[in-house]
Amino acid sequence: MEGFPEGLEYYKRFPIDLRTALIENIVTFPETLQQEYEERVVYRAIKYNSKKTCIDQSDFASYIEKRAENPMIPVDDSNISSYSCSCYMDLDKLHIFTKFPTKNKAVAKGSICDELGPVVIDKKRSHVDWFLFEGVDPSDRFEVIEKWEKSGYH
Repeated sequence: MEGFPEGLEYYKRFPIDLRTALIENIVTFPETLQQEYEERVVYRAIKYNSKKTCIDQSDFASYIEKRAENPMIPVDDSNISSYSCSCYMDLDKLHIFTKFPTKNKAVAKGSICDELGPVVIDKKRSHVDWFLFEGVDPSDRFEVIEKWEKSGYH
């Protein structure tokens, strides 16, 4: 595939929306992208209610991927973070920035590693932009640790 940027082979590892945005220079990875890193524990807000009580691949969708299911979701196509799975390294920061507890949501705790995709870490906010490789389903690496129920937060 001549004429494509040097990173084309690497870009091919990502879902089609991110891959296309990278190839067409709509977005670029920041210099702080970590392709190799130690396994680490993170927290993520996930959908959880009486009909959805298990963690699945949909819980790790980016805003771009969620918009495909619901066009009403506002997304900035030119922001690389819109293509990531958002996680937090500090549980208290997740509570602050996601306004948790929230009805129909739960907090999942799990581990991420470079085999699943690169990350961009904002240490000040304890935030991780996790760019999952295509076909990766990290569901089995996460467990629900907090949830909102009719009786309140548990």
